[in-house]
Amino acid sequence: MTSEGEPLYGSVAQQTQRIMQSIAETLARANATLESVIKVQVWLSSMDHFSEFNTAYSAFFPDGFPARTVVTSRLAFNLDVEIEVQAVAECGE
Repeated sequence: MTSEGEPLYGSVAQQTQRIMQSIAETLARANATLESVIKVQVWLSSMDHFSEFNTAYSAFFPDGFPARTVVTSRLAFNLDVEIEVQAVAECGE
């Protein structure tokens, strides 16, 4: 989604990259990184997209994936990928 809430379409790889970049930006605002992610929930519109998704996703976790669940579902706006993460951020002193 754009900052205005509009869906961003494209290939499964493009959607995955945009989502992960947005997640990384959100984490940065909380003084965290993708290395802070401990759990990921992924929804794909079809498991036929898994290989393309996984290739794009793996670029964001070169040292191995955090715990992850991948399921299929009909997604809002007819998108193909939705990702939710849980992360642990360091508390400031």
